[in-house]
Amino acid sequence: MSIQPNPPSAPVDEFRKHYELLRQRFQSYRTPSLKGISSADFSRQLQSRIGTIDAGAEGFSEAEVEWQRDLSVEFHWGHDHDFGDFRLEGRMQDRHLQLMANFLSLFPISSADFEGKDVFDIGCWTGGTTLLLGALGARVFAIEEVRKYAETAAFLAKSFGIDDRVSVEARSLYSCNTPELAQRFDIVHFPGVIYHLSDPVVALRILYNATRMGGVMLIESAGIDTPEPYCRFWGNKTVQKDAQSGWAWFWPSPSALARMMKEAGYGEVKTLWHAPTGRVYGYGRKVEQVGICRAGLSVPNLP
Repeated sequence: MSIQPNPPSAPVDEFRKHYELLRQRFQSYRTPSLKGISSADFSRQLQSRIGTIDAGAEGFSEAEVEWQRDLSVEFHWGHDHDFGDFRLEGRMQDRHLQLMANFLSLFPISSADFEGKDVFDIGCWTGGTTLLLGALGARVFAIEEVRKYAETAAFLAKSFGIDDRVSVEARSLYSCNTPELAQRFDIVHFPGVIYHLSDPVVALRILYNATRMGGVMLIESAGIDTPEPYCRFWGNKTVQKDAQSGWAWFWPSPSALARMMKEAGYGEVKTLWHAPTGRVYGYGRKVEQVGICRAGLSVPNLP
């Protein structure tokens, strides 16, 4: 299968249409909609977390801390959220809305396609993306390797009374190659994560295994703008300390990401360089059950 040509950038008007719909849906998560908790207690519990440093709770020894991302050690709020009675500004601002608006504008998927579907949300941070997927009517299973963020996203889901269809676990993506997750999801939502992973092909294969036949992968990444299938390796030790929040293992080009997705098994792959954001976007479907080359694979028994 050949790599599909990059789709053109979406018209601005189409992006704005999707963005406004998503913004309106996300507004359902305001303090009048809280269930079983007062607005004051809700605000206090959230705001008391911001800025806390808990390296030990995240499993880091004192000697390891200097090599970790600051986001893993110190609590930073993820995405902007106006709760009505108070507002929290996130490191990623409104990127959760922009990401989804771009996916809807660039690829053959609509907001209605999330209604009643099982969605795997990878790297949910403080829950902005998870809540948005829930607002689209999806049943969401979200994971986040940083425990304090997973606990916060789960707290939000419970506080807004959607924890019957939105669940969050603190776990690594690499731990998700399990029978209970096999072929479970209609949509895999995978933005802003792959370039932070040391073993991207294994990660994509795990997600392929978790995707139902006919299911969709939506992926976004920092990257490089070149037609060649190149990756730029960064790694922890080449990044200045003041850039630790944006630390990455590598940045892929669109064609490199497409090849990784195909190696993992996905078909109908489309990738592109999105100039307005300077990021790589991708889409793929599980159109058939295919194997994976085991030569050099870090997990030899990976199905």
